[in-house]
Amino acid sequence: MVLLVYLSAVVPRLVFMFHTVLAVWRVTLVKNDRMYWLLLLLILLICIEMIVTLTIQKGTDYKGFSPALFFYLINIIPPVWILEIYQLDKRICSNECIPMNYSLKCTLEDQATERSKNSNNSNNMVTNLWYTTPDWTLGFHQTLLILLIIGKWILPLGVGINRDQLSQLLLMFVGIAADILEFKSETLSEKRVRCHPELVYAILAIWTWSMLQFPLDLTVQQNTGGQGDTPARKTQLYKYSADLWNITISILIQDGPFFIFRLFLAFNYKIIHQMLLFFTIKNTLVLTLQIYRLVVIYLEIRQSYRQSLSTEPNISPSTMELDPIPE
Repeated sequence: MVLLVYLSAVVPRLVFMFHTVLAVWRVTLVKNDRMYWLLLLLILLICIEMIVTLTIQKGTDYKGFSPALFFYLINIIPPVWILEIYQLDKRICSNECIPMNYSLKCTLEDQATERSKNSNNSNNMVTNLWYTTPDWTLGFHQTLLILLIIGKWILPLGVGINRDQLSQLLLMFVGIAADILEFKSETLSEKRVRCHPELVYAILAIWTWSMLQFPLDLTVQQNTGGQGDTPARKTQLYKYSADLWNITISILIQDGPFFIFRLFLAFNYKIIHQMLLFFTIKNTLVLTLQIYRLVVIYLEIRQSYRQSLSTEPNISPSTMELDPIPE
């Protein structure tokens, strides 16, 4: 049993390292610069975390937080950013963005390189597809989300979480991953967005911010404390702690930023189409339901607190009646 725990702790981290190596290799390939291999130094964070977890935690995860997933994100996000910016530079230097005048930001050397690539023969075109196709970048986005879910599933359970809560967390991860991937793909599919560097940077920043919720286990952990002499209001807060964390994460990390950015595109850049309108309405419904749930929790806590006050005996020493002393 102990060996199984150690294997389930080591194998996902090794997979995370391999995925990081693959992403860094891809960066060095497209950028044609070996200096990017220095990004592999970030793997030392996973190695140190794995040694500490195996020696101190005996392979089990920490309460409410998964350092393995957090350091994996630190490793994989920089190469993904570099690949996305590389694709942005290629779009700016290509005919796709010329009508929007963004190609002016491209140097003459880059434009000449792009024209020479476009004039290659069919054999070189196959090679260029191997080196420059955006499918690789999309593939890293997809595999990153899949590995986060599977890795969390395989990793040993953290303190204070059971199998039932883990299954709830994994189901939440699947929905969160689909929303994040859809946000990145759907927004960058618009030409006026994908050719605008500032908007691409904003999308990547929101994407990075939304990914930070994966190392957190707080959305399913119910605090069982707060019983006995603890005041009723604190007891109710313990009871609804998971719901409160879920609402906070949804508003501040995912649906809130997605909703604000889509509204920004609609009003500032006049980008309005069927899919953008649909997902904006979806974010609006989710935020409305989360706020409604927050109001319901507040009303239940207040009602429970009032009931506890009404049922508590209000006896003072001056009003206490002493029983007669038996003769």
